[in-house]
Order: sequence, then structure tokens, then C-alpha cells
Amino acid sequence: MKRLIHMITGAMAIVLSSCINDNVGPAGPVGPQGPQGEQGPKGESGFVFEYEQISFTAPDYEVILPFPGDFKSLNSDVALVYLLWEVVEIDGVDTEIWRPLPQTVFTDHGMLQYNFDFSLVDVRLFMEAEFDLAMLGAEDTDDWIVRVVIVPGDFWNSSRMTPGEIEYNDLKEMLGLPDLPTPASAHQRRR
Repeated sequence: MKRLIHMITGAMAIVLSSCINDNVGPAGPVGPQGPQGEQGPKGESGFVFEYEQISFTAPDYEVILPFPGDFKSLNSDVALVYLLWEVVEIDGVDTEIWRPLPQTVFTDHGMLQYNFDFSLVDVRLFMEAEFDLAMLGAEDTDDWIVRVVIVPGDFWNSSRMTPGEIEYNDLKEMLGLPDLPTPASAHQRRR
């Protein structure tokens, strides 16, 4: 019986090994192009909202920026916030300089930081400092222009960037954000 099992096992090994072919022939011709796939829904890759005349006032030095009523945010969305720091002339053209938050500034009084957090319905801007915020002047607290960009969560899954690394104009191009008009005035801020 043992001999019969060995013979059957040996025969199966020979049969199976003959099925393996290491010789690969040349590739065949490329087939015809398939039909056009179904198009996904038309839409934007991200959203941008602009807020003007934003001032940080005592005692909290914070501002709540609600999203427009017709906008629905998703749990996976990420909000990024940019402050219009200044408008400079470059080659005869007014150029907006947007700084991403958080933004740290060194003043005569010590370190000052503009920061934010967000929820599904709004963004909260706030200031933190190593000193009493009442010591700040209007150039630090008044008449800010703010852009909030809502970025879909799947953008971060497909990119190797983290939110704080992206400049506004680069993000605008990557997401296909609309051009917004240049603000009428922008205050000079600390450098």
C-alpha cells in the first residue's frame, strides 16, 4: 500500500511540474480602446470663504466666522485659514501676501500667535501671547481680511502634504479655487 501511495504521489508531482512553463512568449498586440467611463459628479474640489473687517477685541481677542448657511461641511473636511498680511507691488502689479495660520509674530512685548480651530459650522480665530493682549495696537488687531478654505478629507489622503505646509496660492491652484477680487485695502502688518 505504501508503495502504491508513493507511486501516485510521484506521478502527480511529474504531471504538476510539467504544467509549469518558465518560458514567456512575446506580448500580444494592444487591444482596442474601451468605451468612455461614466463621469463623476461635477463639483468643486474645495471651497473658499472670505471675511472682511475682522477685528480681535477685548476681553477674549477671538472671532467666530460662521460658514454660509447653504454650505454643508463633512466630518472629514479640514479648514485652513489664511490672513491677508499685506499687498505689495511686484513688477507693477499689486500682489496679495496671504499667511497661513497659525502665525507667530515677535513684538516688542514678546511672542504673539494668531491661531484657529474649526467645527462643522464655523471657524474660531483667536490670539495668544506671552503678554497682556491689551498692549497691542490696531495694526495687530483690527481690520483683517481672512480666507477660510474647506478642503475635502480625501485631498490629504492623496497628497503627502500636511495642512500647515501649503501656501494659499498653491492650494488655490491644486483645488481649482475661484479667483476672488483683490480686497480694496489691506493694512500693513508686522514683519
